[in-house]
Amino acid sequence: DGITGTVGLLVAVVGWIIVRYSRRYLDGCSGNADYVRALLLTLASVMLVVSGNHLLVLALAWTVSSVGLHRLLNFFPTRRAALIAAHKKHVVATVANAGMVLAALMLYSAFGSWQIDQLTALAAAAPELPARAQAAVVLIVLAAILKCAQLPVHGWLIQVMEAPTPVSALLHAGVVNLGGLVLIRLAPLVAEVPLAMALLVVVGGLTAAIAALVMTTRISVKVMLAWSTCAQMGFMLMQCGLGLWEMALLHLVGHSLYKA
Repeated sequence: DGITGTVGLLVAVVGWIIVRYSRRYLDGCSGNADYVRALLLTLASVMLVVSGNHLLVLALAWTVSSVGLHRLLNFFPTRRAALIAAHKKHVVATVANAGMVLAALMLYSAFGSWQIDQLTALAAAAPELPARAQAAVVLIVLAAILKCAQLPVHGWLIQVMEAPTPVSALLHAGVVNLGGLVLIRLAPLVAEVPLAMALLVVVGGLTAAIAALVMTTRISVKVMLAWSTCAQMGFMLMQCGLGLWEMALLHLVGHSLYKA
């Protein structure tokens, strides 16, 4: 559909640029083969999240993207700050991954289908979502908040600047956007749960305002860009919470292009 086509093209173009830049940036570094494997694993899993129509496959690909990114963040094993930040990110990602897989199982239990198009059609036709489905949607929103580095779980994003620059580009342009992408793909489901929408507006709005103000006080360019990403993810989630799904998709594409 239009969403998967647009974001799939975005991932392909930005991924191609990052792969080409990585070749020059890491020329002469040891461990390049491991880097390439982890980079391609991350890109493939992100593309599967973008294009897959099977909810459990989407949840598993979401998890694999975290595994691939964790390996990339640990590329420089002698940088203690990088290892600490990668560990913090790993803890947050593990909680988000568990929430996404559990939500997929709960949605299957409620509707009896793994297909995303069928789930959204059933949700749109139902007068009210079952309690299990509503709880699953709240779990998905919480997983998106963790994935998008929203306050107060944003610290890992600010500290991963010790990673190679192409890894930073991949993170800020692609992987951190996955939470918003999943929400947009499941929009008919999410829109039926007022608590989920309210969470997105409150958390996203506060994060956008606070992170944007903090960004103006930073001196390091990369740290400033990290706070900017945190704020932009907040804007995107707030747009989702307000039901402005097309605007959120436009925001996702625009942020990915300029931040990479």
